[in-house]
Amino acid sequence: MTKFYLSLIPLLVVWLPILTAQKAKNAFVADFNGRPTIYINETPVSPQIYALTHAYGARWSWEERPSRNLANFCEAGIRLFQVDIFLEDIWYKNAPALDIAKAQRQIQGVLDACPEASVVVRFHVNSPFWWNEQHPEECTAYLDGPIDQRQYGPPFNMEDGDIDRPLRASLASVLWRQEAGEKLALFCKQLAKTKQGKSVVGLHISGGIYGEWHYWGFMKHEPDGGPAMTAYFRQWLKKKYQTTENLQQAWHSPRFTLDNATVPDTTERNFTGDGVFRNPETEQRVVDYFKAQQEVVVEDIEFFCRLAKQHWPRRLIVGVFYGYFHSIFSRQAAGGHLFIERILDCPYIDYVAAPQSYWESTRKLGGSGISRGIVESARLHGKLWLDEMDNGYLQQNRIRDFVRSEALQDTNYLQVLRRSTYLPMLRGIGFWFYDFGPLRSSGWWDSPLYLSAIKKDIAFWNSQLKYAYQSVADVLYVYDQAHFYYAQNKKTPISTAIPDKGVEEAMRCGITGDHVYLFDLPKVNIDQYKAIVFVNCFSIDTAIQSFIVEKVAQNERTLVWNYLPAYIGTNSNSLQHVVQLTGFNLAHIASPDKPTITSLEGNYTLEGPLQPLAAIIDTVHVKSIALLSNGNQEVVIGHARFAQHQAVMATTPIQGSDLFRAILKQAGCHVYNERNDFTFAHGKYILLHTATGGVRHINLRNGTTIELQLERATTLLLDGETGEVVLR
Repeated sequence: MTKFYLSLIPLLVVWLPILTAQKAKNAFVADFNGRPTIYINETPVSPQIYALTHAYGARWSWEERPSRNLANFCEAGIRLFQVDIFLEDIWYKNAPALDIAKAQRQIQGVLDACPEASVVVRFHVNSPFWWNEQHPEECTAYLDGPIDQRQYGPPFNMEDGDIDRPLRASLASVLWRQEAGEKLALFCKQLAKTKQGKSVVGLHISGGIYGEWHYWGFMKHEPDGGPAMTAYFRQWLKKKYQTTENLQQAWHSPRFTLDNATVPDTTERNFTGDGVFRNPETEQRVVDYFKAQQEVVVEDIEFFCRLAKQHWPRRLIVGVFYGYFHSIFSRQAAGGHLFIERILDCPYIDYVAAPQSYWESTRKLGGSGISRGIVESARLHGKLWLDEMDNGYLQQNRIRDFVRSEALQDTNYLQVLRRSTYLPMLRGIGFWFYDFGPLRSSGWWDSPLYLSAIKKDIAFWNSQLKYAYQSVADVLYVYDQAHFYYAQNKKTPISTAIPDKGVEEAMRCGITGDHVYLFDLPKVNIDQYKAIVFVNCFSIDTAIQSFIVEKVAQNERTLVWNYLPAYIGTNSNSLQHVVQLTGFNLAHIASPDKPTITSLEGNYTLEGPLQPLAAIIDTVHVKSIALLSNGNQEVVIGHARFAQHQAVMATTPIQGSDLFRAILKQAGCHVYNERNDFTFAHGKYILLHTATGGVRHINLRNGTTIELQLERATTLLLDGETGEVVLR
């Protein structure tokens, strides 16, 4: 018998390490209880993540401050973590191989702090700085000025300068895409075989400005007129127009052929449009360029995400930053995310992500903290949406505040923190804490006050995963990206008044809404909604228009037309397009320098002259809601009844929570809160966030009204049936 056991020793030497080694994790996104959910080893997990920053001084997981914060969040219950790796970190000049050891060490630092961790690597595919210097012909060339003469890399962050005119590989460069793709494939193959790779469950593919797939320099500079982009633009035009004759007819110019077409100067100094919009008859060349630029970015994303899926040997979650709608600084055409439908349909992408909105009143105490994108559309396409929660800097204001106490400032931020985490969970999405804090201190959330709250909240959200997602929204907000090709690429009276200010005010009207893109309107259950708000649908194709008339404008439902729906046509802009769709008789009027709109719910003034501007001229069938007070008292917002539906026509952007509430309440939508706090309901719960406090009367759906005496700076989660406080 002894000899038998001795004979097993060689086998044990070989097999014991294998049998006891950590099993390699696999991960995917699939539906669970009505919402896209992360599965790890076949088990659904609640999508909350802690992420280290990309910035120098705080990004390496094994260093003291990052390691402490990783351990803090592990103790609080987080098991999903994200860390950054740049190609620059692992692909050295003239080196034949990748430095996978550095990536292993980055992941091992997470595992040392939290052995049960599952890791998502944010992998930056931007070419290294040395590569850009070797291949200037492959880099972006800015038609509005020369490339910055600045230092790249340490001691500056790798992303510093992205919004200026940096030396960066053009996002249309075939050579960059090919070589960076080869390195990504190699990274996947090599890392997946390592001990650390067994804990990797996802790759977040990053590129462009800040890794968020904005085009280089877009906030102030445009376009890319370099050789790579010019070559791509010509191929794009050949695909679209087929013949030079078609191109010249569309561009109204005999100057260009398909072989010599050049990138246009898209800057506003050459704007020849129609008020706040471009004129398709005179600026099709500019529109074509922006569409080509947008499409090449999406092709890049699809290319790298496909490689990640193909070369990781196990099931792997792949995600990207994309779908930003709010807070694009009035520069959507130059650097926004206008191909969102294609990304949502991409089979190689499991989740899309964005920071929460940067609009100041949205982000701070009392604001809604809404996602930067349109999250219900992501769910309709089976994609998980993840918010990046990076507002920890708000609590650092306490250092500069000599009036209020430090304790009060901490408490104020705690309410922002909880609002920013409760809302994603109620909307059936996830989020991550993105921690820039170690750059300046021990970490944004390295505080017993915050960590205690986070630990309690994580336990609560984990317990909620078993419940089915259920929307109780009465209103549907509908958004469009396509019109941005035709919008002035700068600040105008509507560029922030609608997507940022107006939407935030709607969020605080006390009525819960869902949010989708126009192209997803046929996918939703229209019968759920009493009102449909067309937020910025200035370009509506004929198929969607027919669907609206036949399916949406029915059953006494209220349609709210914000500004000029369908004004932009395929070949021309026309107020008649608006008249035909909405049924309201309209006429052009001159705009005051700063139009002031007056209603029973208050007045508001736009920041500058608004053109095109129209008035409602049928005062017999239309009930006036608001007038242009510094004009001739023209009706600019009115209500009318039609055979199968009701409608509100606003020829200026709707502003103010009180006005939104009055319009939606008239449509029959349930008002939870008559005060202008952020109030959001979902299935079992009601979220209430207020900066001011005081007495609140909350109207439950069962007809009960409860009275609450709230302190200033309060976030509450209420039971939707009883009104009892679930989390304070």
